[in-house]
Amino acid sequence: MTNEPMINTAEPSLRYASFQHRLGAIVLDATLMILTLGIGWLIWSFIVWGEGQTPAKKILKLRTINFTNGRPATWGHMGIREGLIPITVSIASGITGGIAYVAWIVVEIVFYFTKNQRTLRDYWVKTAVVNEA
Repeated sequence: MTNEPMINTAEPSLRYASFQHRLGAIVLDATLMILTLGIGWLIWSFIVWGEGQTPAKKILKLRTINFTNGRPATWGHMGIREGLIPITVSIASGITGGIAYVAWIVVEIVFYFTKNQRTLRDYWVKTAVVNEA
């Protein structure tokens, strides 16, 4: 990939990923994780995170972009977004008996239906998920 901006976030042509596409990516990532016993999914993730994608996002033609400049999210953004935040939620869920996990899902869904279809995780990491199909 070049260092040129992929998408100008000020342009109206920006197509944010629909709720159904994002949900499909979550389900597909989980399925791939199970089928590859986590190892294949993790290796593939480390490769495509640098392009702002997960294995499922790659298949579904979705991309996570840096919301401030429109370029694909960096490997660091993806590591925080797809690794650190879910691990933190899992630990909190273990401590709270699953309440933190349920709260996280509700907050993610509620935030998605706000302006720009960005979740709380997107706001924290300054990203957005777009549909390139």
